[in-house]
Amino acid sequence: MEMTQSGTRHRWRVLNMTFLAYLYDSLDLQILAICMPVIIASLGISLTDAGLLASATMIGTAIGGVLFGWVAENWGRKNAAVICLIEFGIFTALVYWVSSWEQLMILRFLQGVGMGGLWGPIVALIADHWAPRYRARAAGFMLSTFALGGILASLMGRYLLNDLGWHMLFALTGSAAIVGVLFWFIVPADPPRTAKAHKDGVSFKRLFAPGTALLTIGATIAAACQMGGFWGVSSWIPTYLVQVRGLDLSYMSLFSVVIFSGAFVGYFLFAWIADRIGRRNALMLAFLADTIIVPLYVIVPDAELLFWLGPLMGLSFGGVFGLFGSYFAELFPQEIRAMGSGFAFNIGRGIGAVVTPVTVGVMAKTHGLAFGIGACSVVFFVGAITVWLMPETLQRGEEFGVSPSRKVA
Repeated sequence: MEMTQSGTRHRWRVLNMTFLAYLYDSLDLQILAICMPVIIASLGISLTDAGLLASATMIGTAIGGVLFGWVAENWGRKNAAVICLIEFGIFTALVYWVSSWEQLMILRFLQGVGMGGLWGPIVALIADHWAPRYRARAAGFMLSTFALGGILASLMGRYLLNDLGWHMLFALTGSAAIVGVLFWFIVPADPPRTAKAHKDGVSFKRLFAPGTALLTIGATIAAACQMGGFWGVSSWIPTYLVQVRGLDLSYMSLFSVVIFSGAFVGYFLFAWIADRIGRRNALMLAFLADTIIVPLYVIVPDAELLFWLGPLMGLSFGGVFGLFGSYFAELFPQEIRAMGSGFAFNIGRGIGAVVTPVTVGVMAKTHGLAFGIGACSVVFFVGAITVWLMPETLQRGEEFGVSPSRKVA
């Protein structure tokens, strides 16, 4: 594909379809949390069982990130994205007929495989079709649907859950399978691989080969820090504001909307910054902003003020999430960027999302919830240090085009 100063001629079609695809990915991931109180009552399950539903999803995303990264590099990034969308769309729709916790557990795991598998192929497609000058903004726009998905899930829970029931909300979200079919027809096929690549294939060993292993490890740690800090904070701050700071419970129905609104702006703001000062520098800035903002929830005494700090905290959350798309895709060699990106993001997400919320809960029992939430600031700081030790990927000579060494074949 010929790359111009802006990208390939297919870049807008790719951007629009990856935007729609990740909107469904985000919605599917977050609809469980919105429906959880009703699911607990409907199926008669314990809080532990409910937590296992979320854990099954995250385990599935980690496996899917690895599996479909390999599929993307060996069978095509477009093909991998299409399979993921149809796979998690079908298994989401099947929740409509669920009547037991065991059935829902199996389906959530299978949904997670497709959801986790989608991220690597779509960020690689953005990198393949958008020139470096605009790549961070394109990836940030596409990944901003994580915030939109959170807002949409909250609105569905507020206005549709009581009338339609939780089974129907999952069935509606299962229309992701239709997007998978549209993706197949609208997004262009991957360019032909070289004869050697076609013959030898791409194996997971490439991720840990000399020159790549440290990139894989560093990116995975950075993802784990962001995901761990995010889920540690977002899982417990609503409880903290109500139980410890005495905030009226009515505020909490809007809390996710407030945070995700700030995150939506953060995707664009930090992408704009990254296209000017570099991906690594912008990522460090967003991580450091997380590091500074989280302790305010321990220090500031006014509960209502803390609630309205949500958009500011969401701003830096969105900054890191959005920049992972362009940074990870550029960090790995072109021929393994889907596999490397998907592996680092989803393994990091699985580790962070499972470990940190539980750790904060354990800390809260012995040292108080404020201490546990404040400790998430350390997690974000480790993320900033990790990124500082990694290379910059935006090469100044490439801002207005693609250098011969990175030209898309």
